[in-house]
Amino acid sequence: MKQLFTAIFLMWAIVLFAQQGTGILQGRVMAGKDTLQQASVMLLKTTFAVSAGKNGEFEIRDIPAGKYQLRITFIGYENFQQEIEIKAGETTKVNAELISLTSMINAVVVTGNMKEATKLNSVTPVDVYTTQYFQRNPTNNLWDALGSVNGIFPDVDNGVANTSDIQINGIEGNYTQILIDGVPAMNGLAGTYALSALPMSIVDKIEVVKGASSTLYGSDAMAGVINIITKNPDNTPTFYTNVELTSYLETTEDFSASFKIKNASSVFSISGENMNTRWDLNKDGFMDIPLTNRVNFFNKWNIARKDDRIATVYARYLFEDRFGGQMNTPGRDIGSNVYYTEWIRTQQWQAGFKYQLPLKEKILLEADYSEHYQNAFFGPNYYSGRQRSIFAQLSWNKKVDTHNDLLMGLTYRMKYYADNTSLSNDFITGTSPTSHIAGAFMEDEISIAEGHKMVLGVRFDYNNRVGPITTPRLNYKWNSKDLQNVFRFGIGTGYRVPDLLNDGFGAMAQGQVVYIPVKLTPESDLTLNANYTRVQKLPFGVLSVDVSAFYTYFINYIDPDYSTPGLITYYNSKGGLDAPGFSASADFTFSYPLKVGVSFYYVDVWQVDTVNGIRTKAPTQHSPHFTGNFYLSYSFPVAQLSLDWTGNLVSPMLLVTEPNDYRPGMSTWYSIQNIQITKKFKKGVEIYFGVKNLFNFMQSNPIMRPFDPFNRMVNINNPNGYVFDTEYGFISNEGIKGFVGFRYTFH
Repeated sequence: MKQLFTAIFLMWAIVLFAQQGTGILQGRVMAGKDTLQQASVMLLKTTFAVSAGKNGEFEIRDIPAGKYQLRITFIGYENFQQEIEIKAGETTKVNAELISLTSMINAVVVTGNMKEATKLNSVTPVDVYTTQYFQRNPTNNLWDALGSVNGIFPDVDNGVANTSDIQINGIEGNYTQILIDGVPAMNGLAGTYALSALPMSIVDKIEVVKGASSTLYGSDAMAGVINIITKNPDNTPTFYTNVELTSYLETTEDFSASFKIKNASSVFSISGENMNTRWDLNKDGFMDIPLTNRVNFFNKWNIARKDDRIATVYARYLFEDRFGGQMNTPGRDIGSNVYYTEWIRTQQWQAGFKYQLPLKEKILLEADYSEHYQNAFFGPNYYSGRQRSIFAQLSWNKKVDTHNDLLMGLTYRMKYYADNTSLSNDFITGTSPTSHIAGAFMEDEISIAEGHKMVLGVRFDYNNRVGPITTPRLNYKWNSKDLQNVFRFGIGTGYRVPDLLNDGFGAMAQGQVVYIPVKLTPESDLTLNANYTRVQKLPFGVLSVDVSAFYTYFINYIDPDYSTPGLITYYNSKGGLDAPGFSASADFTFSYPLKVGVSFYYVDVWQVDTVNGIRTKAPTQHSPHFTGNFYLSYSFPVAQLSLDWTGNLVSPMLLVTEPNDYRPGMSTWYSIQNIQITKKFKKGVEIYFGVKNLFNFMQSNPIMRPFDPFNRMVNINNPNGYVFDTEYGFISNEGIKGFVGFRYTFH
């Protein structure tokens, strides 16, 4: 009887198997344009496994119909895993694209030498951050995103409107050149607010060069350069949307689409942000998050031409309405002497093109025009300002022989600024509202020997305000034959035509008067930088280590004097600014779905001055000595889930205090940490959610005497003579908040 039951069971299993049937799995394993021979292909929890053949192709036959987890592995590449379904009598095809573990190390950069080179081959060290990097902690604007970049510290300058700047290696944001696709379009008034208004939805990647870089980028590139590379119409998804909501009822909407018309491709993007709920988290009577309504439009066209010559046209528009102040303000009351509020309305647009001339030589013409209009009330003080900027550049890249690669260029830059304050009063400042800078630069990248390269460069500029300016530089790079070790050394110079708008922004907010008793000369600096990069390939992943030591010295560092009430005085300095420091980062990408990164920088910034022959040093404000960042990302391929843990650690910094201030003159150590979970569905759908600022860090007393913003009671129970002040704040006071978002990508 036992044998009979066994026979019946086997016959039943055979019948079921026959009904189920089998299918075939075919595919190809690629890495960009390369095929990966001998890649391991397997169906998890089965015995089906093969190796990819000569052309990266593979085939598995007689697979019972059903759903399986397909995994493909190859040393030096991230594992590929995907759910597949085998149907009886059919062939299932899968084309697998594996991502190199060294893809970021070999990323193409342009900012270091104004021409394309891989990150490892670039003579100038360049840090590259893609949108995938920033999605570990989703951010809505550039200012938030740059907070996770090593060597960069986003600083809040105002505790009511949350205006901000970006420091590189501890040096004020006024001295950082911010580019959009290589064009200096975010400076002066535009740079003060546009950092928090520029949406991440138009960003493809961000490249950062630390240290003086005026040889290539002219005025303002003293601390470094941040180049925002916008999306390329040729490789942007057909449709993309991202919608996010936070627990404070902030909403963000991003939409982009790409399309082709004959020989032209285009990407169009629109994004918006809305915050219309008042929150007073620290109970001081003031809104901690400004009410904001913002919309951005972006359009870019690439036109296909013979021999892959460049032809690009782009345009961008920004509108923002920002309002902050006392919680009990009725509606959006502005210019009031009863309720203190700050209201800022911004309009900004930019348009330009890049065109490679139809010549045998590679000659590129670039032109850009931008305008920035702003109306504002800082309490009862009304401000209205306008800024215009024109940029044009003609560059020629010529490979002379096997040893010399020349880059030459002619540039012109015009900046116009006018407002209703003493900042643009020609009689007071002694300067024209229009600044013209024309210049020429030349660099030679010299291949000295195998693994040895050097760049010699110089720039000559002439400015109608300060006259001629020269900025040379020298860079050297050595790399081992296997490119696993790279050493770089550089000496760079930078300059800046004095920009009272940036330095004296307090004149707008406080109604102060600017006084310039002498003609101001250009600020300039010198940066020494040594960098070592090590790429270690391991059987289970790739470790990348980057270590730098740097020293920046400013000459004629112009620091405004606020000691006289109601007056801002400017002098040429006999001193400068010392900023020595070092930084380090380590990124480990495992062959299994785990990525870990740790980075930090330490800098000691001092303002140096000489008075009556005596040299003095004073620490700078809002510049922490130590800042660290970390991330940990892990994916669960079967569940299509990923977990991201990100955060920072910031050391104490000197704050702006009042005489006999009861608040500490130094901030505390603090850490902002974030957790995010992302779930991927089929057909490009993702849902993500998480928590920001897990430990709920908030600054104490960012505003002095918030109950008396018009100083009407300073003589009542106020023996120290404290007055209303908003400059003590150094961080946005949002506290812990949750978020949830939805992404959809259609290729």
